[in-house]
Amino acid sequence: MRITGGSNGSGRSTGQGPREGGRVVGAGPTGRRPRRLRQRVVSAWPRILLRVLLGISPASAVAQSPLDGPARLTVDSVTVEQALQELRRSAGVSLLYSPDLLPADLRVSCPCAHVTVREALARILANTGLTFRTTGTQIRIVPLPRPDRSRPETGVITGHVLALDTGEPVDNALVQIDDGPGTPSNEAGFFLVRAAGSGIHRLRVTSIGFVENGVDEVTIPSGDTVHVVIRLARAAIPLPSILVAPGTFNLLEDVSPGAGRSLTREEIQALPQLGEDLFRAMKRLPGVASSDISTKLTVRGGSDSEVLVRLDGLELYEPYHMKDWDGAVGIIDLNALGGVQLTTGGFGVEHGDRLAGVFDMRSRTSVGSARTTTGLSITNLTALSRGGLDGGNGAWLIAARRGFMGLLIKLIGEDDRLSPQYYDVFGKVSWQLSPANRLTAHVLWAGDRFGLHEVESNHLERIDLETGWDSNYGWLVWDAKPHPRVSASTMAWAGRVTRNRDGLVVDFGRPGMPDTISVTDDRLFSFAGLRHDLEVEISDRALLKVGADVRRLHGDYGYAGLTATPYLTPQGNPAMRNDRVAVDLDNHGTQVGAWLAARVRPIDPVTVEAGLRYDGATHTDDHNLAPRLLAAIAVGPRTTLRGSLGRYWQSQGIQQLEVSDGEVAYSPAERADQVALGIQHRLGNGIDLRSELYQRRVADQRPRFINLEQDLRIFPELEGDRTQIDPGRGRARGMELTVERREAGRWTWSAYYVLALAEDELRTRNGQPCPSDQGCSARAWVPRQYDQRHTVDLQAGYRPGRNWNVTLAWKYHSGWPATAWEYDLVTGANGQQSWVRAFGPIRSIRLPAYHRLDLRMTRDFRVRRGTMNVFVDLFNLYDRTNLASWRYEPSFIQGRPGTARHQGLTLLPRLPTFGLRYEF
Repeated sequence: MRITGGSNGSGRSTGQGPREGGRVVGAGPTGRRPRRLRQRVVSAWPRILLRVLLGISPASAVAQSPLDGPARLTVDSVTVEQALQELRRSAGVSLLYSPDLLPADLRVSCPCAHVTVREALARILANTGLTFRTTGTQIRIVPLPRPDRSRPETGVITGHVLALDTGEPVDNALVQIDDGPGTPSNEAGFFLVRAAGSGIHRLRVTSIGFVENGVDEVTIPSGDTVHVVIRLARAAIPLPSILVAPGTFNLLEDVSPGAGRSLTREEIQALPQLGEDLFRAMKRLPGVASSDISTKLTVRGGSDSEVLVRLDGLELYEPYHMKDWDGAVGIIDLNALGGVQLTTGGFGVEHGDRLAGVFDMRSRTSVGSARTTTGLSITNLTALSRGGLDGGNGAWLIAARRGFMGLLIKLIGEDDRLSPQYYDVFGKVSWQLSPANRLTAHVLWAGDRFGLHEVESNHLERIDLETGWDSNYGWLVWDAKPHPRVSASTMAWAGRVTRNRDGLVVDFGRPGMPDTISVTDDRLFSFAGLRHDLEVEISDRALLKVGADVRRLHGDYGYAGLTATPYLTPQGNPAMRNDRVAVDLDNHGTQVGAWLAARVRPIDPVTVEAGLRYDGATHTDDHNLAPRLLAAIAVGPRTTLRGSLGRYWQSQGIQQLEVSDGEVAYSPAERADQVALGIQHRLGNGIDLRSELYQRRVADQRPRFINLEQDLRIFPELEGDRTQIDPGRGRARGMELTVERREAGRWTWSAYYVLALAEDELRTRNGQPCPSDQGCSARAWVPRQYDQRHTVDLQAGYRPGRNWNVTLAWKYHSGWPATAWEYDLVTGANGQQSWVRAFGPIRSIRLPAYHRLDLRMTRDFRVRRGTMNVFVDLFNLYDRTNLASWRYEPSFIQGRPGTARHQGLTLLPRLPTFGLRYEF
């Protein structure tokens, strides 16, 4: 295409070529296939892996000029100097500049993992008055020459970059003249290139997610202005990267193509939260429920054990710290993670042995020189260091965290003698063995310790308690790409999880509860396994996925529990009942999984994946098949429909026997049939809408044990409110609606509403659950523990300056279900009176509605050699008293024996916290 510019007396050019609204319209996509379309979506990987995925050998990847090499840079809202330093490390180029020339208050973003150093520098230096020059292998940052006002400018090119399908402006597109330094388009898609020499020039425009386009010949007369409009066609998402599972949320650095962004690392760190814990941040997502104390994820009514938690492909069997406190902290430090994906809807056959969801965590990757991040808050001390090896052929990372909850416990007004501690250490080293092979070694160590020794002055209460948990994992991952269309991954792993609880509780005078409890509990769970995944791109429209894994499991149980409980005999006489539970088991088993799936794109807007999975376990004698179907339909450039239909099985883990309740035999696998349908739409003003409907029907649920009082207890398995339920069937259904605007600007906001139902069908007698061995004919649908009929979450973020961020978050949900109980005064045969307790219908009442408002303020400081981030949190800003349970006590009401109801376990009050992070 050729455009000749000329003056028409109005400052506009007259040219040849098609016009639209008085503007010259750029040509369509060029015939040359852009390099970006040959790249897989692999953010922040070392440069050697990028070469492999591009199909370029190491020898051919060497650039003739330092400007033509890959930038491998991803920075977000950093100073210009920090961006240049990171580019120097990631690209391995020599950058020379004076810090005095750089604007100190300007922050830039550059998602430049897959562009050249030239393009990255153009984006970083836009609007700085600086440019770059090369001298041999060195790149110098210099000021732009001042224009000579005595002479007219030699020429100016202005224009707009628009999306070809919608006409929306494309911001941050790079506009280059004759392959020289370029300028980015702004939010309106507008760009301006000054001092373009007169004559014929070549104009190219590139943008992430679009096909490169431009004008081959633009004629610019001296002193005149030429205006062009360039329309960019959207780049097709590679078939393996299309997101087909509904209910999927992506967090931190990387976002899968085809999926609406949910939360970035900066947004997570700006959210109000306790303990800088990623698991707590997940509770801000629709469909996820949990209490203030626990970080365990309850997804769409399912229990936390129904969610598969993985780190770099490995299943974490105990992913929480402080497990005796309902899992108060996640096992992985937020700073060590580079990407997270939570799937709450239907997931593919490569994930198995879970009913409700998949929580997939990926650690950060590193290139270039070493970087270190340290952090300190009232709950933990953290340190992370990472860097590249051998010029990009290898990378390493190590992250360590030490947690201490004593100060937090004091702030909430609890006993300052309670001071649980925890630690975790994660490390990995990766190495590029060859252009097509990469080996990565991982280790994870984590542990908890808690002790409490107390004797009351009246000698009626005594506690002696020591608990400890240790989790150790080690795994190797070999990633291979023997052919441009074939990817393979093999993982081998081994590990062990140990649990130790020893204690004595003496507490007299509680009707219906034991006076004394004594427990010795030692458990060991060890495991080893091998997994292989193979992915073959048969064509651009067909993909085959096949895989298998095998695991060898060992569960060793040693449990002894003794209780002494006062009770009344049938004759009304007081007596003492001694109950003992003793279990000593040593179980071994093997689990096998295999899966096959085909993904096809029959027409451009439609992608369908059908698969079949097999799961077997020797210790439960399970042999199950699970067919699944997933689909995504691009209704338009802004709208995507996703749906799933499938069957899911979950076997009882060899380490999941409730031996403390006398359970010694394993139950068959539970089954869930689930259907989900979601729609995602992006409005023209940057607002994203997302809505999902889901229904899950559960069958063959195994019996389980619960505590009706719902309090946190030291030995819940031996308390007097312990009961067994045998649900058999279960159901969960709901609607989730999300609207958010998270684009750059001073204000960001989001809101979601969830209408949900989660119930189990129980055998009952007079409203009370019947154990499975008692033939009760009546059945009733009973809500699950965290059944929340209505949930609302509102968030608003404001950036008053480049270095400040203020976020408010408000949450509301309906009260959780609870069980009432009543006391009565009974006179025995000897005339002695005693209080007795009886429970009402199970979960037939509701706690008061829950709501709270949180505030976080963050401030970035530029310090020597790095950046410091300081944050202040105010949890539960208006000090709402939220209840986790009611507490009932025997009392005389108007002279008659009765029951008084009081606040039971209260959740966290207003709680100020603070901390800092220093990166250098």
